[in-house]
Amino acid sequence: MQKNSISPVQWASWLLFGLLIVWLNRYSDWDTQLSQIFFDTQSNSFPIKQNRLVTLIFHEGMRWLTAALWLGLLIVALLPKSKGAVRLEIAHILVVSLLAALAVSLLKSGSAHSCPWDLAQYGGTADYHRLFEDTGNFGNAGPGKCFPSGHASTAFMWIVLLYSPLPWLANRRRWIGMLLLSAGLLASGVQIMKGAHFLSHVLATAWVCWGVALICRKVYNIKA
Repeated sequence: MQKNSISPVQWASWLLFGLLIVWLNRYSDWDTQLSQIFFDTQSNSFPIKQNRLVTLIFHEGMRWLTAALWLGLLIVALLPKSKGAVRLEIAHILVVSLLAALAVSLLKSGSAHSCPWDLAQYGGTADYHRLFEDTGNFGNAGPGKCFPSGHASTAFMWIVLLYSPLPWLANRRRWIGMLLLSAGLLASGVQIMKGAHFLSHVLATAWVCWGVALICRKVYNIKA
């Protein structure tokens, strides 16, 4: 099983993606313009937020699907016929996926950015502010803890799969990438429609998970 090296182009792409997210949040109005589409001015709320079926399928369902995938890979690693190298690689995937989700959770818990549904312009009370702005300059910064998106990590934490040298993953990398993108769009799109997150929030989750996958793969290749 050959190592899957990380090229300079991939590092550069990751950095450029991060800069795009900063520009999107700080210098454009795409976040608010997109969220405004799903906000009902008459009810002064995001209607999708109250839809229990959407929450059940795309919120709880995504969590259960992620848990099932994680446990499934763990079972494969523990099978008697699994070779040592395969077990180590699956262990890497499992650990890195958890690290990616943990990194997103830690950043989110320390974030001063509030969710759209907490903002005054969307029926809440908090003031809207952008990345790197001093929250002390605002009367009510709100509860915060909303950047990046935690729920989107249920999909993007699996970016680590794209860097696995396991033949049964490497040979299907394109399909895995398409599935990850589809899952990410679903998890992210629902959160945006519910008013739970802005576009930059969910993209930041993808960026963090991608970065964790790249860094951990680089370290793993050095030690292997």
